[in-house]
Amino acid sequence: MSMHHEIGLTCPQCGKAGIFTVWDSVNTKLDPDAAAAVKSQELFRYHCPHCGTAVTVNYGFFYHDMDRHFMIYYAPGDDDVANANKDMKDNEGKFQSMIESAAYVYRLVRTKEDLLEKITIFEAGLDDRLMELTKAAALAQGGEKEKDFTVTESHFAAADDGSLRLVLIDGKASQQAYVAFTGSLDALYQQFAQNFAKDLSETKAELALIDQAWTQQFLNKYLYN
Repeated sequence: MSMHHEIGLTCPQCGKAGIFTVWDSVNTKLDPDAAAAVKSQELFRYHCPHCGTAVTVNYGFFYHDMDRHFMIYYAPGDDDVANANKDMKDNEGKFQSMIESAAYVYRLVRTKEDLLEKITIFEAGLDDRLMELTKAAALAQGGEKEKDFTVTESHFAAADDGSLRLVLIDGKASQQAYVAFTGSLDALYQQFAQNFAKDLSETKAELALIDQAWTQQFLNKYLYN
């Protein structure tokens, strides 16, 4: 189920007090509106009832998709990471049984961008580890620097029509480029799936941080050696 509690906040603009709802966990099936607020990032916005000022409130919580069998813990702070690991340890038996009965996947993310990317990938029925490998290969093949465009960040996201694409961001120049997943990226994904699927098995109820560091370690172990 979803859980939340309320905290008092003081508006930085008008100095008046208000109440903000902090979600400890969001269950997409039981609270679809909260799940939608995660995707729009409205879940992190406090709107002052007195002057209307919008304030971003960053905090950690579990995102649970019962239909697609994945849980993501968003942990922006080190304390959030500690709390997430404690929750996993305290409920290890329950989470392990969810793996054994329904092949649940558990992930830890540190940024909102990574949270949204994981949700997009899992909702598309794809493996985020293979997607990270695909991303790394695409950047290596295409080069992270093309003319006046330098990739400083990249994420998979859903386009307006629902199709998947890789978003390439040049943070210095405030520019973006897109590569459709259908085609060459899908071919890379399938190639990684064929060659490395056996090396991606998960049997323990642990929060895995699947990011660039994980990708580099995996490639060093299975591809470059």
